Amino acid sequence: MKLCILHLGSEKTGTSSIQKYFSQHRAGVLAEGVWYPKAFTNPNGHVHIRLSDAAVQGTLEKNAPVAAEFREEIEARSREARACLFSSEFFHSELREKAQVARLHAFLRGFFDEIRLVYYARRQDHMLASMHSTAVQGGWTTNRSALSVYATKGHYYFDHNAVCDLWAGEFGREALSCRIFERDKLVGGDIVDDLRAAIGLPHDEEASRLSSNESLSFETICVLLALNGSRHKDNKELRKRLIATGRQRGGKRVPMLTRDEAETFLARFESSNAAFFARYVDPKLAAGFAPGFDSFPDAMPEPPPPEELLGFIFSKKAMKGSLPNTPTDKL
Repeated sequence: MKLCILHLGSEKTGTSSIQKYFSQHRAGVLAEGVWYPKAFTNPNGHVHIRLSDAAVQGTLEKNAPVAAEFREEIEARSREARACLFSSEFFHSELREKAQVARLHAFLRGFFDEIRLVYYARRQDHMLASMHSTAVQGGWTTNRSALSVYATKGHYYFDHNAVCDLWAGEFGREALSCRIFERDKLVGGDIVDDLRAAIGLPHDEEASRLSSNESLSFETICVLLALNGSRHKDNKELRKRLIATGRQRGGKRVPMLTRDEAETFLARFESSNAAFFARYVDPKLAAGFAPGFDSFPDAMPEPPPPEELLGFIFSKKAMKGSLPNTPTDKL
C-alpha cells in the first residue's frame, strides 16, 4: 500500500468523535479506498493507542509481536485500499522525543511509500478548560482550577509550534497538514467532515455523527470534584450514574477558568502561535486563532451548597445500585 495517513490529534479536538466514526464505518470507508486498521486499537477498536504506546516504549520492531496482527491485516487489505489511516491523540501528547517519532517513522516505512500527517490545533485556553473537564470526569483531579492541568501536562502539550517542529523535523514539512479546530474553519462545521476532506473523501450525508466527551455542567463538575476527593472515587458505576444524572439535569456550563486567567494563559503562547501559523497553517484557512474571551466567566461562581450537592449525589437515578446503605456523612 502506498499511502499512510497519521491523524496526530491534538487532544481535545474531537478525536473521540473521529475515531468512533471511522471504527463504526470501517466497511463503508474501506469501500471508498481508506482502510482504518483494527490492529493497534484499544479493545473497543476505536483509537490506535497501541501504536503510539509501542513507539514510546520501543516495542515497534517490524517483527515484534505487537506488529503481527497488523502484518496480517495489511496483507488482506493492501489490494482494497489506496490509503491507511491511523488515529491516536497520544501521538500528540505522549510522543515528545525525536527518538520516539523516528522509531514510528522507521516502522511505517517498512510498509508504506508515503506518509502524511494531519494535526488539529485548538486555542490553548480552550484546550486547558476542556482538558480539566475531562480530568474531573475521569477522576484524575480534585483541583477546581483548570490551571492545574498546565502543571500536569507541561508546556509542550499546549505548544502547537513545538509539536509540529518535532513531527516536521522527522517526516518533513511537506508531509504535515495543520487544521484549526474552530467550527467556521472546519469543512461543514464538523470535525469528521473536515478530516474526511483532508484525506480526500467526500462529505458523507448518510453517516450519523457521534458526539463524544461533551462538556459538563458546573453543578456536575462540583459533584464530581466531591466524588474525586472521597473514598468512593474509584466507584466507576457511581461515577457513570452521576455523569448521566448531570446530563439529564442540564445546567449552565462554566469553564473552570476566569476571563483574566484565560487571557494570561493564552498570552504565554503569543510568539509560538505566531510562528505556528506562519510556518504550518495555510493563510487561506487562518492567520491566527479566533479572538475573544466571552465564554469565560469574570469570576468563578460559588459551588452549590452541600445540601444541593448531596441531593444530586443521592438522587434516585444516581444512587440506584451504586452506593447502597451509605449515610450522607460517610461520603
